[in-house]
Amino acid sequence: MAMRAATVVLLLLGLIIGSGGLALGAYLASGNNGWHSALWYSVIGLVAAPVSAVSWSSRRSKRRSAMAGVALVLGLLASMGLLLDLTSETSEITFAWSQVPLAVAAWLVIWLSWQVGALVRLIMFQPPKVRQRLSSRRGDNGR
Repeated sequence: MAMRAATVVLLLLGLIIGSGGLALGAYLASGNNGWHSALWYSVIGLVAAPVSAVSWSSRRSKRRSAMAGVALVLGLLASMGLLLDLTSETSEITFAWSQVPLAVAAWLVIWLSWQVGALVRLIMFQPPKVRQRLSSRRGDNGR
């Protein structure tokens, strides 16, 4: 019962993070702010942030590790698109930065938070066999 409560709380936290990113993305895409693709990236965050948060509900579950991996892959693929958008000749991100820098910075913090959460989840809670294979010291049983 306590595990389900923790899962619900983490799901709500992920939805709040994703919704905050979506709200900022809608703000950045509206009016004279000019960053229209922020809304599409925020939709990815709305899906991936709850997945990343729920992945923390169990340390040893392979499903939870897979969820963190899915969130991380979604984040990396979308971040590649974001970087392409940033390096284009007429970058909407730089225009939005010149208009509302605090909103862009807040959106980036939210964007990175769920990706870092998924990455930390994958690094911290590796199964013992994987830790042993990844260890540079073979004689210490991966510790």
